[in-house]
Amino acid sequence: MSSVTESLRNSNGPSQECLFTGLRILLSGSLAIIAANLTGVPTWVAALGSVTYFARGGNLRAGSYNLACAVTGLGLGLVATVATTGWQLEQSWLALPMALLLAAIGAWAMGLVTGVGNIISYAVGILIAFTAELPASLDSYFLLITATALGAMVAGLVDYFWPGRLFISGSTASE
Repeated sequence: MSSVTESLRNSNGPSQECLFTGLRILLSGSLAIIAANLTGVPTWVAALGSVTYFARGGNLRAGSYNLACAVTGLGLGLVATVATTGWQLEQSWLALPMALLLAAIGAWAMGLVTGVGNIISYAVGILIAFTAELPASLDSYFLLITATALGAMVAGLVDYFWPGRLFISGSTASE
């Protein structure tokens, strides 16, 4: 009689690691939403901040780089939004493709300049900036940074208390 838990106990392979990474992301996203509700920042931004933490690698150093790229992406997205508002289009959504292109070029250039080319985290930051529909101001930027950082910090705590290599069987060694 083979059950799912027995197969997980007998396997320390990549599929189990992906499963537990997914569970850690879901847990950190849920906790980030709770923390965002308690602090009054946008909950969906905090949830995306927790996802950003796990975008590349699952340790504190990689999470810090991911957060820095997401915050830079927020700035690039807001700057691209401001740049396209001067076009005074009847439907503002018509400027979205050009603004996304400008933001993507900026993210690519930042990756070249800084050496941190985490395009996924840049893209999450740009996505947050466009979908937040907040006025382009420093207050909006700091609010989005706060929510993103809150989500990343919650994900860092989940990662600290539930390390990526800890499985059901209790073994911590998996190559």
